[in-house]
Formats: sequence, C-alpha cells, structure tokens
Amino acid sequence: MSPMLEARGCGLSVPGGAAPRWLVRGLDLEIRAGDRIAVLGPSGAGKTTLLRALTGLVTPTEGGVWLADRPIARWEPRARARQIAWLPQRAEPWSDVPAHEIVALGRTPHLGALARLGEADRLATNAALVQVGAETLAHRPWSSLSGGERQRVMLARMLASDARILLLDEPTAALDVGHAMRVMRCCDALAADGSAIVFATHDLDLAQRWADRVVCVGARTVVGTAAELLVPEIMGELFDVRAQWGRRMVFDAP
Repeated sequence: MSPMLEARGCGLSVPGGAAPRWLVRGLDLEIRAGDRIAVLGPSGAGKTTLLRALTGLVTPTEGGVWLADRPIARWEPRARARQIAWLPQRAEPWSDVPAHEIVALGRTPHLGALARLGEADRLATNAALVQVGAETLAHRPWSSLSGGERQRVMLARMLASDARILLLDEPTAALDVGHAMRVMRCCDALAADGSAIVFATHDLDLAQRWADRVVCVGARTVVGTAAELLVPEIMGELFDVRAQWGRRMVFDAP
C-alpha cells in the first residue's frame, strides 16, 4: 500500500549568517493509514516547520513532500485541504465569532466558490464539537473562551474537514489533563479508523503512550519506532540533558 504522505530526502533550513542553518536534513518519512507519529525536539529545532512542510505550506530546501504519490506543490490548495488538516499551535485572532462558525470553516474545502453550508456540513460541524467535548461552547464567542477551550474548538474545526491526514502542533499544550486525554483518545480512535496522525510535542510521556513511531529533530534527524528512540541515550542527546530510567525516564541538567 502506497503512503498517504511522504517526505523524500527532505531538508529544511533557515538563514543563518554566512550559511543556512539546517533544521531537518535528509528526512525520509512514509506516513500511512493508521500511523501515530510523534515529532520531538527542543524548542526552535524545527518541529513546526516540519509540520508546515508536510502540509505544503513550506517548501523544502532539499528533497520534497509527496501526497498520494504526487508532489504536494502540484495539488490545488482546496483539494489538498480535503486530504490534510492542520492544527497550528496558535489560533487566528477572532473576536466575537461564535465557536460553531469557526468549526464550520473546516468544511470550506468541500464547498464551491459561492456555496453555502448544507445540512451535511452542519451535521459534520456538530459531530466534531461533540468529539472533542466542546458542544457546550458552540454559541460562545471566541473572545470569551479560555486557551484550552480555544484549542478544543480549533481541533473540532480540523476534524470537521473529514481529512484523513491530521497534523497537530502541540495539540495538548493548553489543555488540562482530562481534556488532553480526551483529545489523544480521539486521535487514537481516528487512527484506528484509518486516519494518519502526526503530532509535535514536548511531552515524552504523551509520545510514549500514544505514538508508534517518532521523528527526532534537533542536532540530527532520526526516524524510528517509539521503543527504539524513546530511550535515555537518544532523548538525553536530543534535549542536551542527562537522562536515565527510574520508574519513568527522568532528566537532570548536564
């Protein structure tokens, strides 16, 4: 079975004085139906940039990204958005827009240029709110929502798109532990149903519990199973700390 999404020899760099600074170099990554992949690395290492490259929002410096065996740059944006949904770390600054209207924006890729939301779109919007436990927020204005509530609304917008490749940047960062677990269980259920889930996180416990594979970005780019990479030697090098196993992996300053 062909990958749903694939990075081939992907390199990502940013300007850095006399020479570019490489964030990711030589990344080969196949993303298939049912995958649960965690992207790990220290702040500023390039996790968000990598996710944006996988969505087609950033052009790699080297190599490329293929969606359904076609270079992602050749996909029309609306068609691409029906395949890939993106949850950014920070939401757009809406003010008095009701939450359900924000979630309904996830249906935009399915509408024609002048088409209005139909009954199927309204049902998908309501179902997405229920999935993330945000149905009571539907008529609340954006400005009245807490950071965690906004994150759940944005997650619902992503789910309303019905895309099968879901890329999430720190999806639980603003959530309490209960809602964080609900979000991850939702992602787990979607993966079991054939979606591909890729999420950036700083939370190694979260990665260990919910990811099958891991992409490490930082001093070097490494891809492997969670069992192979979520070990003190590799995590210690990645985050420049001393790491060891106790009842769980624990860290100290180097």
